[in-house]
Amino acid sequence: MGKKVRCPYCGYEADISEYYVMYESVLYAADDSVVPEDRVRPPLFICPRCKQGFFLESPYKRFYGTRGE
Repeated sequence: MGKKVRCPYCGYEADISEYYVMYESVLYAADDSVVPEDRVRPPLFICPRCKQGFFLESPYKRFYGTRGE
């Protein structure tokens, strides 16, 4: 049994494997080739009960880093 995750919208709590996972990717067209975006985006977890999506970690975490260091 894996990690338990609670939906922040409806409160549904279940094993992480029960949630849907969506990965976002951005591609840029440069001249005649396709270039992937350098930024790494965290996966979006979608609740199987209410179908709302949420991040387990902030998508801005890597951008802002940890303040005060």
